[in-house]
Amino acid sequence: MNKAILSAEYPVFAESLKNRGFKIIESVNIEKLIPYERRHADMQCLIIDDTAFVLSCCSEIAESLKLDHKVILCGDNIDSNYPDNVPLNAAVVGNNVIARLNSLDAKVKEYCINRGYTLINVRQGYAKCSCAVVSDNALITADKGIYNSLKETNIDVLLIQEGRVRLEGADYGFIGGASGLDVTSGKRTLYFTGDIAKHPDHERIKAFCAKHETAIISLSESALTDIGGIVFC
Repeated sequence: MNKAILSAEYPVFAESLKNRGFKIIESVNIEKLIPYERRHADMQCLIIDDTAFVLSCCSEIAESLKLDHKVILCGDNIDSNYPDNVPLNAAVVGNNVIARLNSLDAKVKEYCINRGYTLINVRQGYAKCSCAVVSDNALITADKGIYNSLKETNIDVLLIQEGRVRLEGADYGFIGGASGLDVTSGKRTLYFTGDIAKHPDHERIKAFCAKHETAIISLSESALTDIGGIVFC
């Protein structure tokens, strides 16, 4: 059974995925992080190929993944202060890994270098939070710094309006934190935690996903909500 790692703070999203046949793995409540980041899956686990990099304080996630993945524990020194809170916050787009490289965990960097991945440095430490990955060569972001950093690459980037995503405790959230790309079912489906039709750029987002042959599914009728993304595995 295909799995999805996500926060249990908003049960409607987990229930919607469960009804679609996914086994749900709940993210961990990391109390040393600031409240609205404590359950964010995209800060707790990064999956590349068949390898899962998991924060050492998230043993429950590591245990749930060890049958199907090689699990590497890392991020021993994670802390609430930025950028010490984002050692696994990287966007994997095909053979590219986008991250603030000074913050990316050393074990992830070593893995990527040894396996021929291209490491792309951006100033944004919340790289995965900021990017909704659409395909092996496409993503959506509202971060102009990431957009500018990727102009000279083969990655197709759709730049959308900043904000427009709810994040409890913060002014706004990010499109990557309100989505997750599933390829485990044999086709690409981008799931949104909330209703993508409520985003002012929804028509452009839909057209961009269609261009890259990626289906989209909204998991509720509420506004888009940054829950720390969905990690499919």
